[in-house]
Amino acid sequence: MEKRDLILVAMPWPSLNRTPIQLGILKPVVERAGFSVGTRSFFLSAIEYFAACTEHLPTEDRVSIGDYNTIIHRWKVGMGDWIFAVPPYKVYDPAMDGEYFAFLRDKSVREGFISKIVRMRELVPAFLDQCAADILSESRTAVGFTSTFSQNIPSLVLSKMLKERDPSLHIMFGGANCDGPMGAALHRAFPWVDTVVQGEGEAVLPELMRDICMQKPIRPQPNLCYRKDGQSIVVGGVEARTLSMDEAPTPNYDEYFERLGRSPLRDVLSPKVEVLYESARGCWWGEKMHCTFCGMNGSTMKFRSKRPSRVAEEIYELAAKYKRINFEAVDNIIDMNYLKELLPLLRDYRRTGIDFKFFYETKANLKKGQLRLMRDAGLRHIQPGIESLSTSILKLMRKGVTALQNIRLLKWAKQYDIDVNWNLLYGFPGEATEEYHQMADLMPSLTHLQPPSSTSILVVERFSPYHQNPAEFGLINVKPTPYYRFVYATDEATLSDLAYDFIHEYGDGSDPSKHLQIVKPIIELWREGFRGGINSLTYKRGPGFLTISDRRSNLESSDYHLADSEARIYLLCDAGATAASIWNSMREQGLEVSRKQINEFLEMLVAARLVYEEGGLYLALATSDNLEVAEFETELHGTSEARALAPVQIQPLDRRSLVA
Repeated sequence: MEKRDLILVAMPWPSLNRTPIQLGILKPVVERAGFSVGTRSFFLSAIEYFAACTEHLPTEDRVSIGDYNTIIHRWKVGMGDWIFAVPPYKVYDPAMDGEYFAFLRDKSVREGFISKIVRMRELVPAFLDQCAADILSESRTAVGFTSTFSQNIPSLVLSKMLKERDPSLHIMFGGANCDGPMGAALHRAFPWVDTVVQGEGEAVLPELMRDICMQKPIRPQPNLCYRKDGQSIVVGGVEARTLSMDEAPTPNYDEYFERLGRSPLRDVLSPKVEVLYESARGCWWGEKMHCTFCGMNGSTMKFRSKRPSRVAEEIYELAAKYKRINFEAVDNIIDMNYLKELLPLLRDYRRTGIDFKFFYETKANLKKGQLRLMRDAGLRHIQPGIESLSTSILKLMRKGVTALQNIRLLKWAKQYDIDVNWNLLYGFPGEATEEYHQMADLMPSLTHLQPPSSTSILVVERFSPYHQNPAEFGLINVKPTPYYRFVYATDEATLSDLAYDFIHEYGDGSDPSKHLQIVKPIIELWREGFRGGINSLTYKRGPGFLTISDRRSNLESSDYHLADSEARIYLLCDAGATAASIWNSMREQGLEVSRKQINEFLEMLVAARLVYEEGGLYLALATSDNLEVAEFETELHGTSEARALAPVQIQPLDRRSLVA
């Protein structure tokens, strides 16, 4: 049989309902260089196989999509890798398995779930046989594995099976797990892997395929690890060419959707599919100020983005081809120019009746008008990197935002019905216990806004400033997360090079677990109330007045009536304002109010938890029921006539309690 060229493989554990963008981009890149390329979304095959093999068992013992997702979400404890740590990659070791189960119990993994992953591992060899037979039936020249998070061990074991069955196959690895020292270590430790691409693959892969298909010696290229006379060679000292984003092709997801279309799980998975696209690489904020905990962008922080018109065209093309309207950008951060140039194009699509919905990662210091444009453009899910509600801790992170800006983002997102994905991180070196007491006092004021989806202790990531210079930040004994030793049979030095996540201790002996305990009970109540939809803090405008309805369940339910001047003050606090700026605005509106009156009224609002104060800035916390409220409107209907400066008496806060 004549050999064809390349198969690109995605093993478990990517999200089942997200298209595999690594395969999607690399397939057309290599094809336009003149090679034939197939793809295999074996992560879809895996859940089908596990589900089919356990469908005869009691419900609680069957492997479900929910179980697959749990393994994804708990990837930092290594269950996805351990399930695939089977021969010929790794011999079974009952004693080591027992240690691993103890580790999982310590990480709050239920006993029943441990039994389930044992059952899944028993099924893996037969599943891998199917995958190997599928690939070998194609008689390809090379097989490329993309590896991120828990894909390393599944890819290593299948690649070793393939190499044993057909030694002529060229095995290549790439992806985030191969970046920098991790890729070099993988190539050094696993001799059946012929080449490893350590960074972006678009420039490397076509040239590598030319060498392979022409049966020439592999030529050195930046970002490439290859073998010469049995030795691992890592090309260094040359800056790799980075891709211009407009050179990147539109992803090809044909195989994923064909596989999904014939899947017995399609009725469950298909409605939730999100089409991944890429409009930028790198991080413009990281170029200015690298967040201390972030290990993203190991190869290059340099920010590059596609032309807005190109992004809009690509989205439309993907939607028309695959009949999908839900899209997720894989960018680390949105290009701020897109707020002016891309979102209006996406809004125009929606105005034609197309119900696109999008996800982007953003900064938190967005303006209200930008949030409204996001809503109008269909950008209904964002991840703004909130991380904390303490300005002091945010400074330790180098986030470049304040707690007030984070709260303001949550408020405006609530008003415009934009879902915010955010986590509360803790355990930063130098953080003060008092900051968590202050957050605990603040959180009852915010229960009408979206709570953190999780709380996570600091994990030192490779490429982050904490990993590069731990001593500078007071971190000691930095070493790989324990789960790695249960899935890699390597020496300690190699293990350290393979690892992405690291545990650590604090030079000052700090114990951050006590910080979590301060806020955890409040966050749990916050989540419970938000899920039930029982918390609200809203205002309505009338002619010359404002009413505020407070239904935050942990506070006394109340209604407030704010007359003309009091209402103006509250509206002026929408984005955060100082007492001095409020006084100036009132004078510009023809109202003579003393600074003392303004200060006293603001303090009343703070005491009632209707306003948050930080550093002399006052932020109104209530959201409007009227989504059409003008972006910066502070006038009240019926009171906007011109007037000479006239004395105004600020009244005490008119609160009407609904609780006896």
